Order: sequence, then structure tokens, then C-alpha cells
Amino acid sequence: MDYIETYNECQDLLTQFEASNRAEADGFFQLLEEFTRRYKHLKQKLPYHINVIDELHVNENANSRILASLLQYNENGEYTLLKSFIRNKLSDWDIDVSEPQISSEDWRIDLLVREKGKYAIIFENKIYDAILQKNQLARYIIKMRNEDFDPEQIYVVFLPPQKYDPTDCSWKVPIGECETCCDAAKCPNKNSLKAEFEDRFKIITFREDIIAWLEEDVIPNCRQKETYLYTAAMQYLDYLNGYFDLRTINKKMNMELREYLIEKLQLANKTDEQQLEILNNKTDEIQRLLNQMNEIKTSLNNRIDWNSWNSYIPKIKEVVAVVAQKLELMGEVGFVNPDNKNDSYIFIRFYREDWALSILFEKYGLIANSSFFTYIGIFGENAVDSRYLNKGQLFSNRSYPNEHPYGWEYDNEYNQKPDELKRAIENGGFEIYLERRVKEILHQIDEYQLPMK
Repeated sequence: MDYIETYNECQDLLTQFEASNRAEADGFFQLLEEFTRRYKHLKQKLPYHINVIDELHVNENANSRILASLLQYNENGEYTLLKSFIRNKLSDWDIDVSEPQISSEDWRIDLLVREKGKYAIIFENKIYDAILQKNQLARYIIKMRNEDFDPEQIYVVFLPPQKYDPTDCSWKVPIGECETCCDAAKCPNKNSLKAEFEDRFKIITFREDIIAWLEEDVIPNCRQKETYLYTAAMQYLDYLNGYFDLRTINKKMNMELREYLIEKLQLANKTDEQQLEILNNKTDEIQRLLNQMNEIKTSLNNRIDWNSWNSYIPKIKEVVAVVAQKLELMGEVGFVNPDNKNDSYIFIRFYREDWALSILFEKYGLIANSSFFTYIGIFGENAVDSRYLNKGQLFSNRSYPNEHPYGWEYDNEYNQKPDELKRAIENGGFEIYLERRVKEILHQIDEYQLPMK
């Protein structure tokens, strides 16, 4: 066989392979459309049912806040629900709960349970299958280390809807190449925390674990007088059952949908192992599709949100002018690179002519839904330290002209709450917030006698 024949055969095989993949993709989308039509038709036949959480169309952050509220329940200082969660789901970890701090969205961590000098449990909530960002788990771990937790005191709980592992990339300590790398197979970053945290990492699923915890430990142990706790837990359990189509009223519908899938996926007359292989392959295909769709959604949400800030710039300028006048400072507002969604930011700056440093609040394009950074430093400098005054620490010094102190932090007041921030700008709440924060910084500058020039 000559080279030309071999080449032609290879081309034919490649063409057949591409046609097969296209046919498979077309078949998948046809199955999805047929399944969705059938699902909607059967859903309309279900008996009337109402759930407050359903009606509010909650997002991932709201789910984290609900879990945080449940874990915060205590009677006479006894955190019974947090202890029951640890006892039932994290029993092989040596965690002694006495006076926990339980927060949602501190440092952009979905749910955080911690006690200084004892433990820090990082919960990463992916109930709606959002994609883990590059370096995400590693960044949270590093943040807890910076908050003086020893590595062996830090634990990570991953909360997906159903069991699957976080991406390897999410465990990797950020390096410069991470900003541009998007190919896991060719990732140059070898510094991963995954192996180090093998014994301090758990996957807790909503479908299996959270539902079981609510059903078996929370609701049966609610006292009669704890009406609000009981009804909240019942509503949340019903919401999760509804999300996974596990409500009793869904039983007949689920049976019909399963029979439909068994027929379409040709599962009948196959062994359990063969059925499982087919279902695993389809699940992997769906997960890859979801990953791409979530990437597109994230990009669109940031673009829509960022564009909407244009109309708020004049209102922010009015607020800053009022606060600056009250505090006898100068103030300015800027929207840098508004047409570049990945490299744009809003900044609010307070300063005096006799200062070399500025007090800044910045909101970046890549995280348009997140909080402002609170920053003090030489205006325009980007390389800053992660320690800040309101943590009871002095600004960290670096080799800058005149050894100026500076630092930055996330400000959690409006973290992941863009709509709440916009309402505050409209109703005067943002003015109160800015004045309070700047006063706090000025007080700390005075208390520590920090040079501002």
C-alpha cells in the first residue's frame, strides 16, 4: 500500500469519526428536547404545591446563607445543629465546637465555620453545578493560613448536587501562568494542595447528604417551641426535594420519565454494569455541556451587570462629594476602561493634598458581582499586602519610596450583592457606609500614628 492510499484511508476514517461525533451530538440534543417537552407536560399535571424558597428563585449564595443560618442555631450557647452536622457528616475529623464563627461570603467563601486557634472549615457550595474557578480552593486555604490557621487546622468541604470531584486546577496555588492558562492537560503549575488535604477534604452532596441530615437529624429533633426553626428546615428540605424531583407528588412523573430514558438509551436487556457504563458516559457528556454553558453564563452575567453600572456613576459621584465634604477630604470617582470587561474597574478615592497615600474603594470588571476592595496606599500601585488595619494589624511595609505603609482587603458589606449595593446607592445607605468606613480608617491612622506623607 503506497503513502497516498494510506493518507486517503486516514482521511476517510477522520471524516467518518467527525460525522459520527456530529450524529452523536445531534442525537443528544434531540433526546434533551424530547425529554424536556415530556417533563414539562407531566409537571403541569402535578397537584398544587407551593414553597416559599421556590417562589423567591434563590441562587447559590442564598443556599449558603440558609445553611449558615441553620448551623448558627444555638440554645444556651450549645450549637446543636452544627455539632450534629459534624457528628453525622464529618465524624472522622477532630473538631471540637465551642464558640464558632459562622459566616457566608466572608472573603468570598460560600460558607465558613471557624474558631481561632482550633479549626477553619471551608464550604464550597456548587448546588447548581457552577464551575470551580482556577485556584479557587487553594486561594481559600491560603486565606485561612494568612488568618493564622495552621495547615492541619484547615478543612475543606465540597458541596455539589451529586457526587463528583473538584477540578485539579482548583487545588493549585496561583502563579502568573494561571492567568492565561486554560488547558488542564498542559498546565505548567505543579504546586497543588490536593495531596496535602486528602485527609481534610470531603464531598458532601445536597441530594444524598444534606437531605438526609435534614430528614434524619434536624427536623425530628426540633422542639415544639422552635416553630421558626422547624418550618424553615421543612421548607428547605421540601425545596431540595423539589429541586431533585424527589417530592412524593413527583413519584408517578419520575417513573414515566425513567421508562422513557430506559427506552431511549436502550438500557433494557442489558446487565447492570452495561447500564451503568452507558449512564456514566451520558452523565460525562452532560457535565461537559454544563461546564461550557456555565462559562458562557458567567461571562454574560458579568457583562450585563458591568454595563448596568454606567448609569450609577453620576449617583456615586454625588455620594462621594457629600462624604468628602463632611470629612474635609477630597473625593473622586472613576470608571477605568469601561469598554474592556476584563480590565475595567470603578474606583472611589478619598485623599488630601498633603497626603502621599489614598483611601480607595475599588470594584473590578472580572468580579463585577463581588464587593469593593478597601485599599490604602500610593494611588495607582497594584502590588499590595494582604494585611489590613481592621484586623488589628499595622499596614505592612514594603520597599516603596519613603517606606509608605499600605494594605488592602475585601470589604464584605456588599459582597456578592450587586442589587443590594445599587439600592443602597439610591436610598442613602451607601453614603452612610462610605462615611463610616472612611472614619474607621482615619481613626486607625490616627491611633497608630501612621505617616500619610
